[in-house]
Formats: sequence, structure tokens, C-alpha cells
Amino acid sequence: MTVRFERRGTVGLITLAKPDRHNALAGDLVADLLATLDRPEAHQAAALVIAGDGPSFCAGADIGDLLDAGWMTPAPSGPTPMDLFERLDGHPRPTIAAVHGRALGGGFELSLCCDLVVAAADAVFALPELGLGVVPNTGLERLVQIAGPRHALDLILTRRRISAEEAAAMGLVSRVVPAGGAVDGAVELARAITDGAPPGAIATVKRAVRRAAPLDWPGVRAMLAEVPPGEWAEGLGAFRDRRRPDYSEFWRTSDA
Repeated sequence: MTVRFERRGTVGLITLAKPDRHNALAGDLVADLLATLDRPEAHQAAALVIAGDGPSFCAGADIGDLLDAGWMTPAPSGPTPMDLFERLDGHPRPTIAAVHGRALGGGFELSLCCDLVVAAADAVFALPELGLGVVPNTGLERLVQIAGPRHALDLILTRRRISAEEAAAMGLVSRVVPAGGAVDGAVELARAITDGAPPGAIATVKRAVRRAAPLDWPGVRAMLAEVPPGEWAEGLGAFRDRRRPDYSEFWRTSDA
């Protein structure tokens, strides 16, 4: 299994466990995380904390699976990160991302689909997808809702990395804790939420907030089809081949 589940009292701790790949969202990890979210133990826990093993929280989607499993096409092979984000977004329990190290691309989007985020002081966030010819579709909508359109455009267009403190200033992080303290801080926050409130009321609040700021999941999925296939094929292929992408042809012929 690429995902571990354990109980910290009433809190369920889900740990991404592919540290050698910086917990990249490959097909096996996505499938295992979806299965873990569906486990009875996950629904019996009062709250869920999602963390990453090793030096990173999650370094984004696995580029090989983006290409080989057809994640950029209408008919992917197996579950995709978007399936994971949608499942997490609708989970009945409070979900808290415990972020340390890198939360890039899909890793950043994973945190955005959690209810709250506790970030260690060493955490860095970025959405580098545009440089690969890919649109951070789930992250784009949730980022606009949380941080506003100007911050969203700044982060997506420049692809720059931001610290935990800057992310907190934008509303993208709920708490900043000392380096090494993300999991303990997230578990403590989860207990503070659930120790004094009943599950039905908490679930109702979650549904009400999601209704007030819903994600248009059909629209999010359709956004993939709007990106010219040649652009993402060049960008993702260049990343896999360890070369600089060449988008000059697209700039000459684009009428976008």
C-alpha cells in the first residue's frame, strides 16, 4: 500500500507513503487514497488528517501517469487525481491537510480540497502546471474562491513558490506551526473541532459551506479538453525527457 491509516485517538491519520517519489500522485497512490477514504475506519473517525511521509507533503501528479494513463483525455485509465479531489471535497468528516516541505501542483490542489490546512514553517506551495501546458483546473476554481482572482492569477501565471506565511496571508493556510509540527498541529486542531461538537452538526456546516462555494465538477473536468493537446503533450513530454519545452510554434499559430 502507498497509503497508511492509523488512529490518533478519535482522529484518523492518513499518510501518503511514497517518500522516494515525494508522494507524487501516481495511479497506485490515487487508488489507495480513494480506497482509504472509503474505509469504514475513515468514516468512523471524528476527523481526518492527511499528511505526507518523507521530505514533501506531495510534489504533484506523476507525469508518467498524466501521459500513459490518459489523465489528460476524456477516457483515462483508472481513477485520476480529480476523482480524488472530488471525493475529498465531499467527505462528511472534517478534513485537515498537514503540510510540510513541498506542496506543488496536485499536492497544492489536494490541500485546497481539504477543509483546513495546517502548514509547517518549512512548507512551500506552488502551481507550476501552466509551464507544462496544463491548467490547474481544480486548484484554479478553489484558489479563486479562497484567495480571490488576483492572487489566483498571480500564483497560476507566475508559477512562483510561496511560503507557509504568505499562503496563510492569502487564506490558503489555517495555521502555521514550527517545522516538524504539522501532523501534531493538525491532529490537535481536529480534536479541538470534534471534541465539543456532534458529527451531524459538523457535517451540516460542511454541506452549507460547500453549497455557498461549490466546485463545478463537470466544468472542472471539461476544462481539460479546452487545453490544446499539442501544448500539454509538449510540456509534459519535455518534463519527462528532462528538457526545456518549446512553445514557440504555438505562439506563432495561436488565435486564443
